[in-house]
Amino acid sequence: MTCNITLTAIAVAALLQTALGAKCGSQDCGKDTPCCVKGYCNSNAMYCMPINCEAANSYSPGSCWDTAHCVNANVNFGSSNSFAQIADYDGNPSSAAFVSQFEPSNAKQANNELELTLVKQGDGKGFGATVINTRAIQYGTVTTVMRSGCLSGGVVSSFIIRNDRIGDEIDFEFVGADKSTVQSNYYWHDQLDYTKMIKSPVVADTTANYHTYGIQWTPDKIVWSVNGNAFRTVNRADTWDSASNTFKYPDAEAYVSYSIWDGGSGAKGTSDWAGGAIQWGQGPFVMGVKSLTIDCYYKGNETTYKPPSSAGGKTSDSEENDSSADDSSDDDKSSSEKSSTKSSNSTKSIDTQDDTADEQDSVGDDANGEQQETATDGEVVAGTAFDAESSDARALIASVGSMAAALVAAYLF
Repeated sequence: MTCNITLTAIAVAALLQTALGAKCGSQDCGKDTPCCVKGYCNSNAMYCMPINCEAANSYSPGSCWDTAHCVNANVNFGSSNSFAQIADYDGNPSSAAFVSQFEPSNAKQANNELELTLVKQGDGKGFGATVINTRAIQYGTVTTVMRSGCLSGGVVSSFIIRNDRIGDEIDFEFVGADKSTVQSNYYWHDQLDYTKMIKSPVVADTTANYHTYGIQWTPDKIVWSVNGNAFRTVNRADTWDSASNTFKYPDAEAYVSYSIWDGGSGAKGTSDWAGGAIQWGQGPFVMGVKSLTIDCYYKGNETTYKPPSSAGGKTSDSEENDSSADDSSDDDKSSSEKSSTKSSNSTKSIDTQDDTADEQDSVGDDANGEQQETATDGEVVAGTAFDAESSDARALIASVGSMAAALVAAYLF
């Protein structure tokens, strides 16, 4: 009896594994679910987007979708092609400028803007939202018009340029403990030095008013501005670290993202920084983004889009030109001229790392206080596309559970 039940348990485990996707950490992904992330295989955008997909562990090196590179753009979040839920994204960056990063998603288009909402869960903690640009940028100027959702201490909103694989980041962060300023910081290779944070000058309430926030990022310097007024500059030359013999300056191709998350329920240091526990009666906590302007430093450089085999839309390798791109400036440098100014740091761009990275460092949020915990050893991350409690997975588990019950009953009775 014990042996039979054990064999049944093994059979059920095998059924569950088949239903939820092969563990690419211990076996290869199949052709139908080719993309590997954190030990699981699937064919949807959450798994196949280059920011997440582990090429070395997928069905083949070409299973991960190609990196779509920067083109100039004016993103109006009231328009239909500016945002898509992760389940609806087919890999074509012209169909959506931004996609959600979590399921269930608390991001949506409403009131002629993109709204990211932080909601209270049953355990009293908040679950927010993260959206990410579908094109990667390596140097350029990004300017957004937005308001934060930080109506209470503990709520954090952010506007970030980040490479999750390497850990380079340039950010604006808003905390409910201080509604009259925004914080600026940068990180290199996930070396989290919070002492480098500098606040902006006082501005009108960042939750009630829309302000323009800008990041100018070049091979030589980073400039942060609010409402067109620069308040901070970091020069690459000043980031030299003699101990490691390198410039600790963000230089890797990265993605623009927005997020809102619960910092108040984090570790004490994070909670104190965010302003303590969230006072839920002061909500709702909704971050609103009106627009984003992207001015690429390398204009027209490697902007070819190759659709994944499973995606609809374009099938040619012709260069993708954004409808709002403006490449006509007379003083634009050529790609060859700008190539000579690239940073000499030893970091690699995202698309190069796709073929060499063993494991992605994180799937979600900002390094100061991750909204989701990173999965390890095949664990499932609550509240993400890997969540076994998602509706699709629940249906699969219910189906497999019925089969398991029948098998157990057959052996027991």
